Amino acid sequence: MRRYRRFLRELLAVNLIFILTAAFLGYQKEHHEVAQVSNALEAKGTEDRLVVPSGKTVGIYINTRGVLVIDTGEVTDMEGRTRTPARNRLLTGDYIIMLNGEAMKTKKQLIDRITNCDGKELVFGVSRRGQDVTVEIHPVETEPGTYKVGIWVRDDLQGLGTVTYLSGRRFGALGHSINDTDTGSILEIGSGEIYDADIYGVEKGLSGNPGEIEGMIAYQTERVVGNIEKNRIYGIYGTASDVFCEDMRENNPVPVASKEEVRTGKACIQSYVSGQRAFYDIRITGIHRNRNGDPEIEFIVTDDNLISLTGGIIQGMSGSPILQDGKLAGAVTHVFVDDPKRGYGIFVETMRKHDMES
Repeated sequence: MRRYRRFLRELLAVNLIFILTAAFLGYQKEHHEVAQVSNALEAKGTEDRLVVPSGKTVGIYINTRGVLVIDTGEVTDMEGRTRTPARNRLLTGDYIIMLNGEAMKTKKQLIDRITNCDGKELVFGVSRRGQDVTVEIHPVETEPGTYKVGIWVRDDLQGLGTVTYLSGRRFGALGHSINDTDTGSILEIGSGEIYDADIYGVEKGLSGNPGEIEGMIAYQTERVVGNIEKNRIYGIYGTASDVFCEDMRENNPVPVASKEEVRTGKACIQSYVSGQRAFYDIRITGIHRNRNGDPEIEFIVTDDNLISLTGGIIQGMSGSPILQDGKLAGAVTHVFVDDPKRGYGIFVETMRKHDMES
């Protein structure tokens, strides 16, 4: 009996040792797996913050979402009377999305439907400050069989700008929004593209007269190097083509600087304004908040080569990458009108945040 009891005690001890060992090994395995996941997430976070600085000048073309109303005006009817059928019905900044149940894509389409409406009442589906509203207007016959409602409209916008960075195939550009020149409001875009641009010169910036990049854009399908998907307060965003990504292969990825890392002092602008990639010295003179409450960079161009070439910052350079300490800190946004050597930039960290928003 004693031998049997001692056998049971020894067996219990062995089982206890086995259980403790298994538990320890399980903890070690779990701890190792957690560490692996943590390391993977940390590596992914670092990878997500790596971007390719660009500085390439491109042609920009966007179509508005629907047709943008710039203003309303007068029309003269068949009896010589002045009429204002759209006044206080359609407003500056309205986007005409529908007309009599048909989606409106272009200005030409809208004008054609109004001109040939046979005098029937027109029902406009309008996007107004984010709200959908319905507007009814009685057209005016201005010539036999021709009708008008007295509106000025726009359906596209184009110009030159600079791509700031690539994140994978995702690009950010301009560092500021594309606004309508007449209304001043951020354009709601339906579609858009960036195009390869041929730069043939620059008009130097002078006090009171900002210069500009002089270039030619061939709006042809084979020249498209990216699709614009978003127009936000701090840039335009979209997907770059394989051709554009390949063109940027010579530019090494760098981390995105956090707002806390950017400081006053030496930095540089990366730009293709001369026709090839070059780095131009600047000095960051201040970091403060803009009227939207977001931090921005104030700087002055100190590079004699850039001053000789452009006079400083000129139109078309918006979006040029600002690098400091081997990191992408910001993007050029605006120039001082009275001093083209001085300018502002937005943090790239802020740009990327706005791209990630739906």
